[in-house]
Amino acid sequence: MNLISPKSVGRLAWLIVEAIGKTLSITEYGTDEEFYRDGGRPLIYAGWHGRLIIPLFRRRNRGVYILVSEHRDGDIISSSLDSAGCRTVRGSTTRGGSRALVRLIKLIREGAKIAFTPDGPRGPRWKFQPGPVYLAAKTGLPVVPITGSARCAVYFKSWDSFQLPLPFSKGVLNIGEPYHVTGGLDDANIEFHRAELERRLIELSREADRLVGAPEGR
Repeated sequence: MNLISPKSVGRLAWLIVEAIGKTLSITEYGTDEEFYRDGGRPLIYAGWHGRLIIPLFRRRNRGVYILVSEHRDGDIISSSLDSAGCRTVRGSTTRGGSRALVRLIKLIREGAKIAFTPDGPRGPRWKFQPGPVYLAAKTGLPVVPITGSARCAVYFKSWDSFQLPLPFSKGVLNIGEPYHVTGGLDDANIEFHRAELERRLIELSREADRLVGAPEGR
């Protein structure tokens, strides 16, 4: 009998992240996305799976809805996000994706804030999947690339090379310009915007590494 539930593991993981986060010296760069949202223009956040820690810590307790995989690992992630003051919608671009997108559209119409890890749940690393692009095209909301980096960190030997900042490290939260998906829902247009958002988020992440003195693109 397994006495340790995924929910318990997720809560413990967040407690560790929160404890580390409170020791970090984090500088924010880029767009003031609070201005856009508070001005009546909601946003869709998009950040790499492996660079989630700093954005999540700095934007915790804001009730943002985040798309989480239906895979069993998603139970742990969902519990961590709940502990961080976020909300979750289960699904992905590969499993339950269409159903999840319908749910996200409904939430947006109700005023919810939305975030994606567009290379999740299983990669490839730094490959922007089309889910956020479709959502932006259907709702008219801009996509805001968001990422983080830390000067001193442990990089997991996982598909996403997950970056866990070390306590008391210098960190960066790097936020890109809001990006509007225009031109309709045809495959060629979606691919154009998908590729452009991928390019922007990769460069934003590399810039975050350079700003804080971390290994670039690791």
